Amino acid sequence: MADHDPTKGNTVGLAVGAGGVLALVAGWRRNSPLLRAFGTTLALAGGGLYAHGKVAERDERIEAAQSQIRSELDDLDPLARAEVLEGLARSEP
Repeated sequence: MADHDPTKGNTVGLAVGAGGVLALVAGWRRNSPLLRAFGTTLALAGGGLYAHGKVAERDERIEAAQSQIRSELDDLDPLARAEVLEGLARSEP
């Protein structure tokens, strides 16, 4: 698995996004185009960081499932393994 903690990335993404929204609102209230642009940029960056964290979590879950499935398949004899793989292939849409 990866050396990073995806939940930390989610927290950072949410914090950056929230800071961006606050800067955006402050820019509207002060009628500052520069502050609005900065807020928009931060909000988008926060959303990107959050999405990246979610994708990393998903990738780690997939990796763990694949590892477990491979381990289970390795414990089967070749004929049983072939039957399981055939059943999986038939169940795919």
